[in-house]
Amino acid sequence: MLSSARARSHGRRDAVRLREFLRRAAPGHRPAEAATGLPPYILGLHAQVRRGTARLRSRTLRAHRALHIRIGAESVRVVNQYQVRGTPAPAALARFGRMVGEWRSAAAECRQRAQQLADEANQLIACYWDAAWAGGQAAGLVDGARPTGWLPGEISLDRTWDHVDDSLLTDRWYAGGAAASAVAQALHILDNQAAYGGAPSGVREG
Repeated sequence: MLSSARARSHGRRDAVRLREFLRRAAPGHRPAEAATGLPPYILGLHAQVRRGTARLRSRTLRAHRALHIRIGAESVRVVNQYQVRGTPAPAALARFGRMVGEWRSAAAECRQRAQQLADEANQLIACYWDAAWAGGQAAGLVDGARPTGWLPGEISLDRTWDHVDDSLLTDRWYAGGAAASAVAQALHILDNQAAYGGAPSGVREG
């Protein structure tokens, strides 16, 4: 990430060119961003966060490949016991739950690091707009302080980061789609185990 000083430098330099962004930012109003387009500096931060979060996710998946494979194999046993034979197997479900809990813990840590990247980028975005606003004041484009909540280009993690189990449902780690389907069924049993006779579970997905 670039420094806050560099962010402010870009903001001051871009102030006049961003006059439409600044003029449309009436106090307490957050204007639409699409009409003018985000400046290159902000787009660059978005690209950095996308690359950084993609690397985090890729490293986490690679580091837990063996765990994914074990989860796939154990899920087949759980499904056979609970849905094919109709016989609760608390020990098998608990073992599956511990594996899933391990994955969910690792995925939550990965998400936390991804959120940190986004937060750091948003701090730079705030520095950029503070400087751009100050430059706009100096040029007579705006008056008063930058409106609270006005942060064009603010970065948020996409919805995939809220569903940590989704990577368990792909067949990339398994022999085929049948195993991935078994994982989905076993996760349902795990997260609704009261209806299947109960057993200790892994950490539920946030």
